[in-house]
Formats: sequence, structure tokens, C-alpha cells
Amino acid sequence: MTDEHPELAGYEPADRPRRPGRQRAIRIAVLVALAGMVLPIVLSTFSVATSTARSTCAAFAAAATGSTTDDVTTEAPFELFAAGGPGWQCYVTAQNGDRRHLANFGMFPAAPRYGVGTNT
Repeated sequence: MTDEHPELAGYEPADRPRRPGRQRAIRIAVLVALAGMVLPIVLSTFSVATSTARSTCAAFAAAATGSTTDDVTTEAPFELFAAGGPGWQCYVTAQNGDRRHLANFGMFPAAPRYGVGTNT
């Protein structure tokens, strides 16, 4: 017995897949399906974080300035290269145009907790 597998005599394996077009189509379909599942989650998370950052910034501004929301304007943009690190930043603009940084909420903003460590 010179050959271990006589049924493979004369077979030369090919270096390429047998059906590259079909394999590429399946890969594209899988990537589209994954994007279809992940994209709504990412957009929903971003939407919730945006509304939370805006409402938290308004609450922080009201507590910090001691005035109503008519006296100051707040904005809470997401900044990658902020001084306090990437995340949601809270800015307060007074009626005279003076704009100042109030708080850094981080990547995932949360509702404000006043008097941390005390019973409320």
C-alpha cells in the first residue's frame, strides 16, 4: 500500500473557495442583519442619554444659579475632547451672554443626586 487513501489519488486541492460570489453575498447579508439589530439599540441609547443630559443640566443650572430656567439657557452637548474627559458637558449661558461650564456628566449621564451621603 503506497497510498493511504486511494480514493484521493489524482486530487489536487484548489487554493480558492469553490463559490466566492455566494460566500461574499452571505457575508454581506450577515453584516446587514447585524447592523439592523445593533443600530436601533445604539440610536435608542443615544436618544435616552441626550434627553437625560439635557434634563440633568437644567436641574444642575437651577440649583447652581438659584434662578428659574427663564433667566439662564442650558445646553448639554456630547464632547469627545473635553477638559474633563469625553462625555456629556453642561454649559450655562446667562442673559448677558456669559457662558460657563457647569458640570461633566461622563459617558452615561444620570439624574442629579443632591446631598450625596445624606438621607433625603
